[in-house]
Amino acid sequence: MTKRVIQNGSSIGPYSQAVVVGDTCYVAGTGGFLPGTSQLVEGGTEAEIHQTMKNLQGVIDEAGYQMSDIVTVTAFLRDIDDWPLFNTIYSDYFSPEAAPARAVVGVADLPAGANVEITCVAHRQDAVR
Repeated sequence: MTKRVIQNGSSIGPYSQAVVVGDTCYVAGTGGFLPGTSQLVEGGTEAEIHQTMKNLQGVIDEAGYQMSDIVTVTAFLRDIDDWPLFNTIYSDYFSPEAAPARAVVGVADLPAGANVEITCVAHRQDAVR
C-alpha cells in the first residue's frame, strides 16, 4: 500500500498534516492557526474553535475526503469548561445523524498556547489515491 502525505503549511513541527494509506486518512493535531502559518487566529477560544474546524475541513478536502467521511475525532481543550461552546461550533460541521465517534479531553496545555486541537481519522471505500 502506498502512503500519500498531505502538507498545507500550517504544521508547527516535523510532521505531516495528514497521511493517507489505502482508504484511510489520518489527520494530525489541527489547531486554530491562520492557514499556511504558525500564528493562532486572534479572538480567543471561540475564534480558535471556528478556525480549527475550518482547518480540519481544509485538510480533509485536500486529502480528497469529505467531513462526512470522518469516523472518529479526538479533541483537546485547554479548558474543559469550553466543552459546551465547542459542541455548539462542532455541530455546525457534522450531521447529528452521522456524527463521528468522538472524545473530548481536557489538557493542561497545548503547543503555541492554543486552546483547542483536533485530530481525526476518515475512511471511505472510494478514496482518492
